[in-house]
Amino acid sequence: MEKRILSAEELMPEYTELLKAGAELPLSVSGASMLPFLYPGRDAVFLKAPSGKFERGDILLYRRTNGRYILHRLQKIRDDGLYFAGDAQDVIEGPVLPEQVVGTVTGVRRCGRYVGRKSPSWLFYKYVWRFSLGRRGRMFTLFRRIKNTFGRKK
Repeated sequence: MEKRILSAEELMPEYTELLKAGAELPLSVSGASMLPFLYPGRDAVFLKAPSGKFERGDILLYRRTNGRYILHRLQKIRDDGLYFAGDAQDVIEGPVLPEQVVGTVTGVRRCGRYVGRKSPSWLFYKYVWRFSLGRRGRMFTLFRRIKNTFGRKK
């Protein structure tokens, strides 16, 4: 059977209806905004319908007012809405209304292995990584330099 990649416009109407009906569904990661925790083309998330009770550090799928679907980590909860940033980003986006949240990530398939919400790597990104906000660009530059200096030689 041939593997077919669907656009968000093709997939998401039925996908969101299945979530609302109680299904827990996988979704491949396609963007780089959640690096280093999630790699596009390699990792997938498992989503369920949002319960309405959100915590800082949760990974949520939401729909922007322009119709685009975004998978980011919840940074702040305020009276005017929810504020998000990808793990690779230094800029917080918001407010996003709770009604715009389509799904809550319940687990991740990372490097072919299941990573649950209580795993050490999940907890690191939920509780520790958020304090790197504002410094992530410099951190990635440093990591690249270290990798280029000490990484594999050709």
